[in-house]
Amino acid sequence: MNTKPFAVAIDGPAGVGKSTTAKEVAKTLGMKYVDTGSMYRAIALYCIKNNIDPKDETAVAAILSNIEITLLPGQILLNGEDVTKDIRDRLVTDVSSIVSPYPAVRAKLAAKQKEIVATYETVMDGRDIGSHVIPWAQVKIYLDADVEIRAARRAIELEKDGKPVDMKNLCLEIAERDHRDKTRKHSPLVKAEDAIYIDTGNFTKDEVVAQIIAHINATRR
Repeated sequence: MNTKPFAVAIDGPAGVGKSTTAKEVAKTLGMKYVDTGSMYRAIALYCIKNNIDPKDETAVAAILSNIEITLLPGQILLNGEDVTKDIRDRLVTDVSSIVSPYPAVRAKLAAKQKEIVATYETVMDGRDIGSHVIPWAQVKIYLDADVEIRAARRAIELEKDGKPVDMKNLCLEIAERDHRDKTRKHSPLVKAEDAIYIDTGNFTKDEVVAQIIAHINATRR
């Protein structure tokens, strides 16, 4: 019998709405939301600020002991500094995709994530949450959507920021990211065998949230 605090693991590739969905589910149910992607971004930001070559795995591993990440409601702190906005920079995104597959990076953050889940009822999203970080989670969800749909959503975000959009390149970037995530050696993106599959291209955000909440409520009965 699972006696740990109730946990919901939401996995899936980039651009399927994991963070938005997980945040809304957690808010609705009064659970703690953990955006694991922001934790990897924080490490990427530290590398940028300290001139650490992200492609040098040994160098990145060596600075991990200098990094303390704190998650607060709506905020992420890097060694006590609020970097919530800074980690959304495009360069941080690019560096994050380089450092995130490193075993030392994943081990450090997985330990932090497990520590949080052991203390709070949690909704956590990422790429290896249900398969690796908390395989015992009472509810596991795998969100997915076609590359073209995810690219169209990303295009809307870029247009809002006044940035140029090239749909062909966006599709290629997303497809390449999917390939890296699914084929990396350590903790690749996979759908856990007992995860519920939801294609977010077929539903609105509210409908996806409602489905997940219904699954959670049914499990907790």
